[in-house]
Amino acid sequence: SSGINAEWPLRPGGGDGGSIPTRCELVKLKKAAEVKNKDQHMVGKWQHCALSGQTLAKPIMSCRLGRLYNKEAVIETLLDKSIKSHIKKLSDVVELKLTDNAVYNSEIKADLYIDHYSAPFVCPVIGLEMSGRYRFIYNWSCGCAISERATIEIPSETCHKCGTPIVKEDLIIINGTEEDIVKLTEQMKRRKEESKKGKKSKNYVVSEATSKDKLSVNNDEPAADDKPSKNKRHNIQDGNDKQHKKTKVSSDPKESKNKFEDTNSYKKLFHKNSEKKKKVPTATLR
Repeated sequence: SSGINAEWPLRPGGGDGGSIPTRCELVKLKKAAEVKNKDQHMVGKWQHCALSGQTLAKPIMSCRLGRLYNKEAVIETLLDKSIKSHIKKLSDVVELKLTDNAVYNSEIKADLYIDHYSAPFVCPVIGLEMSGRYRFIYNWSCGCAISERATIEIPSETCHKCGTPIVKEDLIIINGTEEDIVKLTEQMKRRKEESKKGKKSKNYVVSEATSKDKLSVNNDEPAADDKPSKNKRHNIQDGNDKQHKKTKVSSDPKESKNKFEDTNSYKKLFHKNSEKKKKVPTATLR
């Protein structure tokens, strides 16, 4: 009525009264972390190879970190140099001695219930299934896999399966937690450093022994200046022979006398006529 024209700015995209936005549309929320299916994750670690992803089948190998591998996959990784892995040679893994589960059924049918906690291998002492529900360890020196509960309930200084002595540093947890893997990596690095130091000390001892042998040989041999020439050697040998002959004659006086008499008798035989000629009759001289 007053004749004043009031212009109100319009807000594009809502907020102008036509629609009411909610909080979830105006505020960005953090996405919730995806929850892993424990059963699938457990089956993937305990029943499949960590390198190839195929189902585990004997012979089964394990490294210092406690991971499970098929032997074929380990050999393929060693042959293929393009694959980067902490396994550099066959001595970095050990073959596990596992006990089969007589109740385990590997066939999967649609009508049957799939029990993810059943496993093809069990503990030989207690009978617990090696499915990931219970912690399992193995001895690096023999490769026998036993549940950790068995070692707690029945403590022993030797392996329960084969009787080999147990060292705490050789006990490795199979598919352990992140903390366990950190400890195992530290142990693995320490072992590699100790092995390198041992090799260096062995090489140093061998080099010292060879140097000592060379020095002894060089001391026994005469120097180049001290070596006599060929002429000197011949003269020395002739002198030694003459001295040897003289010692023989002087050592046996009887033999020398007999030889002297023999030579005189031979001389008389050949010089008889000359002696007769030299003799002059006494009559002619008068």
